[in-house]
Amino acid sequence: MQLDQTHVVIRLRKFTEIGDLSLVMIRRYPEALLIGFSLSAIGWAILNALLIGWIPWEESIYGLDDDAAFGEISRYLIWMTLLVILQTPAAGVFTTLYLGQAVFEKRPTWKYVTTEVKRQFTRWFWILGIHRLAVPTMVLLALRWGRPVSGFWDIFVPLLILLWITVVRANRPFAPEILLLEQCPLRSSSESVITMQKRSKSLHSPMSGELTGRFASVSLILFGITLSSFYTLVWLRGITLGYWNFMNLTVLLVFFPMALWLVAGASVIIRLLNYLDTRIRLEGWEVELSVRAESLRQFGSENTAVTTPQTSSAKSAPPGNTAPPQRTAQSIQSSGAGR
Repeated sequence: MQLDQTHVVIRLRKFTEIGDLSLVMIRRYPEALLIGFSLSAIGWAILNALLIGWIPWEESIYGLDDDAAFGEISRYLIWMTLLVILQTPAAGVFTTLYLGQAVFEKRPTWKYVTTEVKRQFTRWFWILGIHRLAVPTMVLLALRWGRPVSGFWDIFVPLLILLWITVVRANRPFAPEILLLEQCPLRSSSESVITMQKRSKSLHSPMSGELTGRFASVSLILFGITLSSFYTLVWLRGITLGYWNFMNLTVLLVFFPMALWLVAGASVIIRLLNYLDTRIRLEGWEVELSVRAESLRQFGSENTAVTTPQTSSAKSAPPGNTAPPQRTAQSIQSSGAGR
């Protein structure tokens, strides 16, 4: 493996270049979304349909176009959007691991990726599924199954959760990468071990303003893409079947969630690219990887390579880890080819 010869040029990139590079990654590794993200997203989507799919289904009995159904349908749209936002980091674990390997070493097998996801299940599910409110929100909706719309539970509570998501993800967006790629432990009795909390602070704090700005920009862009995807699905049905009605079960139960999940998959790749760019800016990866590559060629080892505290933590990762943060970072920056 040549550490200085990867698929994407390793250099600092502007925010617009990261967006362009994400399209390159989707084209180069379509299986990361078609297999990796779909493999997990389908399960979450089915659970969402079971939790709140009864709302439009029940309203369709009396008609979805009347004024009485407006509140219930709005409630359904709000909760479905919020659920997908909450579940996206957990649904993207296969994609994150796959790309973390693929950009550095060729395409890994899905058997390996699945094994790694299972091995690290406890850590990533606790943080991404429970601590970041995906599962607790689903439990809340399960307890309110069959109940009428409420101003407190269906307006105030979702807004409160959305505010919490905004604050957490704007300041600490790279939890999936820290857990899955760097494999930092959640806690340790040794002060020398870099835990997830320490790593998160060292990675996010120096660029908190930049990350918040990028989060706001990406959110607005993805919102527009979601609307475009949704209307595209409705348009395709319209020109093929001649049926343009928006208020029906197909649109609410299939097209709307599908548009959300399509954009959610792309957001996982954008987040990963932002993670790599952040590490390059803070840790000078383009220099470190060049030194390590030359050391390997000259001496067959990395004895003279530059080592950072994060690199040290990566080297102490479990034996099954073949995608330490150094390797991951360099990769996607090179997959942009000659851009």
